[in-house]
Amino acid sequence: MTQPERDVLSTRIADCILGQHESWTRRMFELGRQLRADGGGPVWDLSLGNPSLEPPELWAQAIVETLRDEPAGMHRYMTNSGFLEVREFIAQREGARYGITGLEAHDVTMTVGAAGAINVLLKSIVDDGDRVLVPAPFFSEYEHYCANHGATLVPVPTAPGFELDLDAIEAAITRDPASARILLLNSPNNPTGTIYSAASLDQLAARLTKLALPRPLWVIEDSPYRDLVHDERAATVPSMLGRWPNTVLVTSHSKDLGLAGERIGYLIISPEARGRELLHRAVTFCNRTLGFVNAPALMQRVLPKVLGQPGGRVEVQVYAANCHKMAAGLRELGFELPAPQAGFFLFPRLPPSLRESLGEAADVTLTHQLREQRALVVPGVAFGVPGHLRLAMCVDPPVVDGALDAFRAVCA
Repeated sequence: MTQPERDVLSTRIADCILGQHESWTRRMFELGRQLRADGGGPVWDLSLGNPSLEPPELWAQAIVETLRDEPAGMHRYMTNSGFLEVREFIAQREGARYGITGLEAHDVTMTVGAAGAINVLLKSIVDDGDRVLVPAPFFSEYEHYCANHGATLVPVPTAPGFELDLDAIEAAITRDPASARILLLNSPNNPTGTIYSAASLDQLAARLTKLALPRPLWVIEDSPYRDLVHDERAATVPSMLGRWPNTVLVTSHSKDLGLAGERIGYLIISPEARGRELLHRAVTFCNRTLGFVNAPALMQRVLPKVLGQPGGRVEVQVYAANCHKMAAGLRELGFELPAPQAGFFLFPRLPPSLRESLGEAADVTLTHQLREQRALVVPGVAFGVPGHLRLAMCVDPPVVDGALDAFRAVCA
């Protein structure tokens, strides 16, 4: 790439995409499209978390009903935080879910997915040079979201089984308390499927309470997989809401309703948050000025007709079966991974023999070897933890079988 060509872009974006930092996941997904077009046979694509299950029938019925009886002005602008009646519904539902009193419509802002919510929050909260701490491994787009707003993403090691390492979190905060602005938690986690336990969140809140910090530390919880728990007997996925006052929960319905392309989500500010009213004003302002303006109107209107209803989510056991089948097959090949708890991702660690034989970039090398077998995965380095692979199991069951055959051809 010549300098005149680079000059059409900002320096930061040019450095990112020309330096191969754009997105391993998206690159592998696009490679899958190319492979499918070459006529060389089926492709076992585990690269992108693109839900394979169609939205529940209830959703389609609600769309038709809403359009048939739509109120005047339904498709016009509304307040930038979303329709009041929808936010009232969300506040009541989330308050009941987490046992929180005092949660109001004013604490809810409807957003363009969880990604839109995180960007709105970062724009509202961080200054240049602020640090956003995140347990590793982590969703790779977080790094780009932070860069959008001048913040620095700081990976924090996790404990065995990808549980929170409280000592590591505290050390990362106290290393430079003045710049520690956000602790970003993703539970259930992408890429590991780990759910942070209630006990670990209690201990985390106790640790944070003891710290004398010069500015409020915000906990942002990114929780789009909370309704895809594999064990239906499991209780609600624990939250820092009610545990740490300066908490904002972010979620979307890309996964539990299979609506990734519709971009509908929301953020919830804890009623105990310092500056609660001011933060609401800020996120509403940033929702508009970042160009989102408001969450899609039709998607907002339909949510109350679907959420919490029988049949109001995709069949999570399809994803659970895929995860457990792939996990069992990989363990037979020597890969190490905890039992999947939620979502549709696996994050297996390469067997010691492969880590030794393939060298320092073993996960990248194995990714390329699997690609030669027409199986697409993402190397762990994209999520801040080399030596692993990220597998998206939101696929049709035959893809699991084909991918396992590819692993056996390369690793057996």
